[in-house]
Amino acid sequence: MERYDRIISVIWGVLGLVQCIQSWALGLGSVSEPDSGFMPFIMGLGMVVLAIALFIESSWGWGKMKSITKNISPWEDVYWKRVVYIAIIMLVYAVLLTTLGFLLDTFLLMVFLLKSGETIRWPTAVAVGALTAGFSYLIFGVWLNVAFPPGILSF
Repeated sequence: MERYDRIISVIWGVLGLVQCIQSWALGLGSVSEPDSGFMPFIMGLGMVVLAIALFIESSWGWGKMKSITKNISPWEDVYWKRVVYIAIIMLVYAVLLTTLGFLLDTFLLMVFLLKSGETIRWPTAVAVGALTAGFSYLIFGVWLNVAFPPGILSF
């Protein structure tokens, strides 16, 4: 398990470093007046720090838990059908965002994500999907004035 953690920590560290480099190119600005690359740089830096922490922890075994049984696969408890289903849902969301628009596409995403998890009734999934899409639109579209793709609803 520690070997997998080291491999994953290197991958996340490299991705965080690439994000830092790319956001530096966008411009950081200052803390009082951040530029467009400031927040992605901070997030990339956080990824690098956490990757280093995971690498150190997995290399020296700090906090290591001894397992009674050996040869336990880290993938044995993964519900692969659900993982593939959610990946497909997210891909369809990205593809249909400009066509359906933010509100409708986000609503459908939330409903299908809620139904893919634990057993939840349809009325609850629809209500949570509507509230999530509505509040997201109010916060980002109205309050913060972010431009979303209007799609077929045209607003």
